[in-house]
Amino acid sequence: MKENDTWTPPRLVKWISQDFKNRGFPPPHRLEAEYLVSHCLNISRLDIYLQYDKPCSLEERERLRELVKRRQKREPLAYIIGEFYFWTLVLFVGSGVLVPRQDTEILVEEAVNLIPDEERDSQYCILELGTGSAAIPLAISMERKNIHITTIEKYSPALGFAKKNLIKYKQEISKNHNQILMVQGDKFHAIQNHPFFDMIISNPPYIPERDIGDLQEEVRSWEPKDALSGGNKGLDFYQYLKNQAESLLKPGGILIFEHGYHQKQQILELFEPSTTLKIHKSTKDYSNNDRVLGYKKQ
Repeated sequence: MKENDTWTPPRLVKWISQDFKNRGFPPPHRLEAEYLVSHCLNISRLDIYLQYDKPCSLEERERLRELVKRRQKREPLAYIIGEFYFWTLVLFVGSGVLVPRQDTEILVEEAVNLIPDEERDSQYCILELGTGSAAIPLAISMERKNIHITTIEKYSPALGFAKKNLIKYKQEISKNHNQILMVQGDKFHAIQNHPFFDMIISNPPYIPERDIGDLQEEVRSWEPKDALSGGNKGLDFYQYLKNQAESLLKPGGILIFEHGYHQKQQILELFEPSTTLKIHKSTKDYSNNDRVLGYKKQ
């Protein structure tokens, strides 16, 4: 960026986009550039082009330069702008919390479809393992009413973002007569005097330990490893979910979870010995890969 040049929002987008492309960053380069420019200038992405001839001040360009430098170090875009779009939500995210993935919207969609959409005498009770930014319970709360979700999160940084997002959407949660209880702890023994649940839901860590180093640099170098690694084979948490669902679900209750695109058969074999949990549904993601499994308690 030459200081004497006239830098307008579209020109900034073009320059940043080309820089990211030249560095071999994963696409979409222009979209990332638009997010950075709109965030820095506090305008919408549409306004970038509506204000196509408005010069940017030196102070604005300096602020943007610092954001671009962070991205050039492969820091995730969501961390830089401090938020991420998921479902119908705009969630606070940052260092210490996993950035929600589009694939997880498949899990939300399937869970919502399995929750009865009618008036109930009592709340529909859901238990979640590993809430991260609270993306899953908040998305479900936008779609269904009279629900109580208890969600467990072990790590303080993630729980901090989850609580901020809960406050942000407090009014919508209340309007739907829902409740979300966040508990800090290691797995389900963090809750006491619990009821039986209608549903257990989770997007657990499922990347095999040996594969962590093969992930994009934005993921392996920045996002919390504990939210990614599922142990040697990536299956550690599925064994735990199976054992807990057998005792914590009501008869007819649902265990539903996300998994890696190559893990379906291994998980089916893992669950095969269960006499109480029977396969209920298998769902593919937007790339036609196996992504979500649901089990029903007999």
